[in-house]
Amino acid sequence: MVTFSYGFPLLTPPYDPVLTDGATIGTLARAAERAGFAACYVTDHPAPPQRWRNAGGHDAFDPFVVLAFAAATTTDLRLLTNLAVVPYRNPFLLANTVASLDRLSCGRVTLGTGTGYLRREFDALGVPFDDRNDRFDEFLDLCRDIWSGRPIDHQSGRLIADAIAAHPTPVQDPLPIWIGGNSTLTRRRIAAHGQGWIPLPNARQNAKYLRTPALETPDDLAVLHRDLLERWAAAGRDGTPVVAFTVPIDAPPASPGFSADRHLDELARWTASGVTQVVHNGVGATPTEVEEHLVAYGEQVIAAA
Repeated sequence: MVTFSYGFPLLTPPYDPVLTDGATIGTLARAAERAGFAACYVTDHPAPPQRWRNAGGHDAFDPFVVLAFAAATTTDLRLLTNLAVVPYRNPFLLANTVASLDRLSCGRVTLGTGTGYLRREFDALGVPFDDRNDRFDEFLDLCRDIWSGRPIDHQSGRLIADAIAAHPTPVQDPLPIWIGGNSTLTRRRIAAHGQGWIPLPNARQNAKYLRTPALETPDDLAVLHRDLLERWAAAGRDGTPVVAFTVPIDAPPASPGFSADRHLDELARWTASGVTQVVHNGVGATPTEVEEHLVAYGEQVIAAA
């Protein structure tokens, strides 16, 4: 059965400042839960370059702060980072933040992760860009160890931990970790120790800039998904990984140009290629518009899927 996750609107300038109010976040989170979304999510860009913003990028909340607001106003809606850039954060701080949110939300966190791709953002945060893959693997492994509740002894060129015991631990064991990207390395990581995959829609002309292979069609996804399932089985894993993907949509759901039937046909093509959770990005210039589109998507698409 396919599920749906709701992305709080990307803050692409110019936008209504009310979209950044805590009350708005709470209202949209409650509306998403009522509309049938299984999860809500937030992106992660703490220091985006101005050039990237001017080229269609966006401002971004701290994802964990926003998800805490969403948790406080909902009961079942899962809380997804899409994607938290693991190399940006000390693993003890990341593990503590995620565990705290999981405790406060009664076990609703899914940690969607990525390695990042904006070199200037890495520079601004004082994180070596060329070291991001090694940091990703080391830090994510450390988070899992920290969440075990056992004292941690760890030494590398990046940090030293001597009998460090970090609590609280998450409610969930294991806490779901999804990994984003289209590369072979991403699928290898998921097969080894992930619970889900977030492939990225990516036109071929953008592949070099986004630093991940192109993914334009359901056939593209099907090839990568088969490879993931083969790696998953070879690793002796039970079940199958979640596949969360942003399925294209041709018009805002409450607008005259939107066709639910056409969109449901598009969903069917992508789910046949492996998608198990449809990612829907919130749209609208004002909180009222955003909520109208959200409700329309629930009524016309989620209810019919």
